[in-house]
Amino acid sequence: MLHTIFWGFKAFSLRAQLPKEFPYNYIFPAMTLFSMFGVVGIIVGVGLFKARNWARIATLALAAVGAFFCVFAMAVALGLLFISGSTTELAFHRDDSLGVMLIYFLVFLIAIWWILLFSRQRVAAQFSSSATSSILPLRKEPSCPPPIALLAWLMIASGVLSAISWPLILGKIPAMLFTHIFSAQASRWIWGVNTVLFLACGVGLLKLQRWSYSATIALHAFWLISLSVTQLSPLYNRYLSICLSVLSVPDFYISLGIDRLPQWVSVLCSAIPTALLIVGLFYYRPTFVKAVAHSRRLSS
Repeated sequence: MLHTIFWGFKAFSLRAQLPKEFPYNYIFPAMTLFSMFGVVGIIVGVGLFKARNWARIATLALAAVGAFFCVFAMAVALGLLFISGSTTELAFHRDDSLGVMLIYFLVFLIAIWWILLFSRQRVAAQFSSSATSSILPLRKEPSCPPPIALLAWLMIASGVLSAISWPLILGKIPAMLFTHIFSAQASRWIWGVNTVLFLACGVGLLKLQRWSYSATIALHAFWLISLSVTQLSPLYNRYLSICLSVLSVPDFYISLGIDRLPQWVSVLCSAIPTALLIVGLFYYRPTFVKAVAHSRRLSS
């Protein structure tokens, strides 16, 4: 509720003060949408009080998303520390950056605490007991392992967000795979196919389709290799400049210097989470295969 009220208040208080040109004209709808996300948290909170298992899984998903954005925000704040040391035009002081990093670090710790707490078997049993006690005579249906189900919902959410952001961002920026920057028409096909693949793999994981597991590993491995090679390429800073230009970002932001941070820092920030995700997929593969085999035995 505090999240919804805070961002709603910020959105309406800044609406009359912001300029009409890009990117300021998107701040009000973005803040309004971000405020509405708090409603999801309220629904999940009610589900937690009622000991619903879907609320526990949703809490794990919210914690994972929150932890990811906290790491991203801390990386941005760290980057601004480097930039603000040599750019006088940037109205973002060191103390402000350190304060932002501290706040997001505290939220990150809370998110990790949620993940550890709601992943415990004893806690999961408390949430599943209410469901199993009322449906005791029914045979237990096989379900996707919770960590894989969490990934599946994140992939579905990623596909949905990609579709929503298509007219604003994704449908405009070019795609760069390995060291090649594609044309606008080819990029739309690449982004579109990638969105469909994320949605299909997410749904396939939830439906215990064995092909979806291998496809998910292959999809993330492809983007891991491509993004690493892309960010190490000498053309990467040129690609970022093209993206900023296509999005009509003011020259002020472009002049800040997008190549101030070493490229290996960007590679590590993007490669480590994806690599850990792939390792986790291989770790949980036997559990998923077992659930698939159980599902096929019951269906036959």
